[in-house]
Amino acid sequence: MLRIAHLETSANMGGQELRILDQIQWLLSNGHSAWLIACKDSAIYAEAIRRALPAHPVPFRGSVNPQAIYELVRFIKREKILLLDCHSSSAISSAVVVRMLGITIVRTLHVHTFKTDLIHKYLWRCGINQVIVVSQGIADKLTGLGFKDRQRISVIPTGVDLKRFKPDVDGSSFRRELDIPKSTKVISQIGMIRPDKGQKYFIRAVDRIANAWPDVRFLIVGSATKPEFFEEIKKEIAALRHPDKVILTGFRKDIEKVIAASDVIVNSSPWEPRSQVIHQAFAMKTLVVASNKGGNIESISDGKTGFLFCSEDVRSLSKTILSVMNNHTGPIRDRAYHAALSDYGIDNMMDKTLSVYRRTFTKRQLLQSHFSGDNVYQRHHVGSVVK
Repeated sequence: MLRIAHLETSANMGGQELRILDQIQWLLSNGHSAWLIACKDSAIYAEAIRRALPAHPVPFRGSVNPQAIYELVRFIKREKILLLDCHSSSAISSAVVVRMLGITIVRTLHVHTFKTDLIHKYLWRCGINQVIVVSQGIADKLTGLGFKDRQRISVIPTGVDLKRFKPDVDGSSFRRELDIPKSTKVISQIGMIRPDKGQKYFIRAVDRIANAWPDVRFLIVGSATKPEFFEEIKKEIAALRHPDKVILTGFRKDIEKVIAASDVIVNSSPWEPRSQVIHQAFAMKTLVVASNKGGNIESISDGKTGFLFCSEDVRSLSKTILSVMNNHTGPIRDRAYHAALSDYGIDNMMDKTLSVYRRTFTKRQLLQSHFSGDNVYQRHHVGSVVK
């Protein structure tokens, strides 16, 4: 069985961080040993402690921090970590040092933006054994920039817990909490509040939709990664003719109830790497409307499992939402549900992830034994991992 540490340096909590915690939970439930390595004052570390998941604090600060590297190396040696999965760009420099100890390094890339200077290109090519990305678009970008060979990139979309996200979840308590009548249409956007998530396009569509369909509420679910981002959103809302139609819920842990209470889930990001909220909505038979950029076009078959609108086009977004408000979308939601069951369950994601872990670890250890001579430690762990 594997001994895996997941390294995350982000201070905030969003889909990426939740995926990491779900992976750790799954690994532990399936007989592996797994840890979170993160800053003690980060949101993901606090959530790991709340869930009683193994977590080790490391004071990450910037790309290179000697104290962080020392703490990381000491932890890896003590716990006999076999593989380190790095989930953020600032972790790569530390990972290069760890790789010198013979530890297998996997980099999971959840976003489509990353540093492209010569130093980071070297780190990508020489500091990482294998890359996992959430969409084919990100894989194409990496190979196009010459950062990584295609055979060293694995595409694994985010999976969802099908026992938690399912069609029979009741969202009525969430509606009552927000004083939203059962008859009122609810259109929700879920995700961190920041420019790349495109909440401003969602807000700018409010008046067009509310003019045509007055009995409606628009939910913006998530917290801002910076105070100025939240202020920008509030200004957008204040400029509306119908500001009372918009509700800012903040970060919610009961996302399944939010989706169950919603009639439509919207993703208006100009370039979404790959949205797990879309997969969650699929699993709950909730209709999805999303921009036609990034990973959205890999998740959604337009008109078959959801609807796509022209990215950054408020008129197109409004028109698409209004076109589905009264239409019979049962067959579309059914097809999306079956796609979630077959392609986007967490078991499916983790089976693929484990396959990458095992293959990468074995290849790394066999290569090391070829150059440095075999030893009992390597034989033991290679044998246990491939089982």
